[in-house]
Amino acid sequence: MSLRAVPGPPPPGETHPKGNERPWLGVRFTCSGQYQRVYRNAAGTEYNARCIKCSQCIKFRVGGGTEASDQRFFNVSC
Repeated sequence: MSLRAVPGPPPPGETHPKGNERPWLGVRFTCSGQYQRVYRNAAGTEYNARCIKCSQCIKFRVGGGTEASDQRFFNVSC
């Protein structure tokens, strides 16, 4: 089963990372209704998120390309 991520609004009180913070994405899994901050990996190449209910994983790659997005918050259907 493949996961689908679509840009979504930030939860109340959440904002984009500030310039001096470690980069992160906001991910809300629809299966569990849980929101998590997902931090960039040590290599700086991707963000990895896992649903706490169904354990499915999704990766967000860092970099340009046809699938690039400037969004920081996503809803993931699992």
